[in-house]
Amino acid sequence: MTETAGKPARKCLICSVPVTAAHFGMDCCRACASFFKRTKLAGKKYACRAGDRKCKIIKDDKFTCRRCRFDRCESVGMTYDGPLRVNKKAIELLENSPSSSNSDTASPSTSRGESILERIGREFNASVDRRRVQEEEILGECEDRKLIPHPTQKIYLANYKTSVQTYNVLVAETLAFFREAFPSLADLSQQERDILFKGYIAKFSMIESHYRTRKVWGELKQYVMGSVLICVDLECTDRWLGEEEGGVNRQSLLESIRSYSNSQFALILPMFNKAQITAKEFYALLALVLCEIDSSSDLSDHVLSTVDEIRKEVFEDLQRYYKEEMGLSDFSTRLGHLMTLNHSIRECNSLFQEFFRMNTTIFDLYKSEDLIKELF
Repeated sequence: MTETAGKPARKCLICSVPVTAAHFGMDCCRACASFFKRTKLAGKKYACRAGDRKCKIIKDDKFTCRRCRFDRCESVGMTYDGPLRVNKKAIELLENSPSSSNSDTASPSTSRGESILERIGREFNASVDRRRVQEEEILGECEDRKLIPHPTQKIYLANYKTSVQTYNVLVAETLAFFREAFPSLADLSQQERDILFKGYIAKFSMIESHYRTRKVWGELKQYVMGSVLICVDLECTDRWLGEEEGGVNRQSLLESIRSYSNSQFALILPMFNKAQITAKEFYALLALVLCEIDSSSDLSDHVLSTVDEIRKEVFEDLQRYYKEEMGLSDFSTRLGHLMTLNHSIRECNSLFQEFFRMNTTIFDLYKSEDLIKELF
């Protein structure tokens, strides 16, 4: 075993890569911890590739067998017990917040100023209204637009061209939302704000897509919302990419899209269904994913303290919401679900980054969309 600064190097107990932090209470890398959690949440049962469950887990820097990798996680004692593990730190923050200690004498909501969740909700809804107008213009110029039957709303089927155009609108309007909903970020440098936004936009779009899908369709069955007015038909993804698009690898590209979508749904949907989040919790989630900063980001202590203040303010506002508006004396379960969902979104963001790199390098997708390439 090699040594660094006089201390033995720590290695992941599953795949042996160097680690500097513990996950699930033991020395394992984030990738293996995330894989184990995804498998547990989705309830998946993998088959061993060789059939004897004795595969070498790593070969040529690649995982060779998911079943043997999962077995290795369990054999070293890795466990995942659901949202209660994630819940503890959030509960401690809430219990130690000023509003907790003064809850008996706190002024009613009507006597205080606009809260952070109210501000996020106001700016989000204003952003959606602007996006709807712009998307209607885009769809008005689309000759092959197709209206999907819906009892109360006009929803259109997405294709590659409209998806790219509406995503550009989403980026521009989310940037405006980002600035107005979190005004304290104005104290950071432009470079620091850019780094935060690039880490935020994909997570924002994932959360909104799942939340909007539930609002429009009730649950995810056939259609998933890709923007305010367009959706993707999961039973006919071929229509999303025209016959002339994708080149000779078109079918492989579509398969990669289906595979990524299935992985994302397996990770997020169980928690979305379990949490049944309200509008206020959705607004809180839009802030909490901002506060989940990638450990590889080279950001100053000032940035970290700024997002910590946002997180603290969100927790304080959530406490008021749970107690005053929902009438809950014990909100640990709801908060636990929300924090687990927050963590799942973070893991999905890692999957998205890998998916996007593959689509740009192997399939040349988005090769002419400079804004999207710059972001991801």
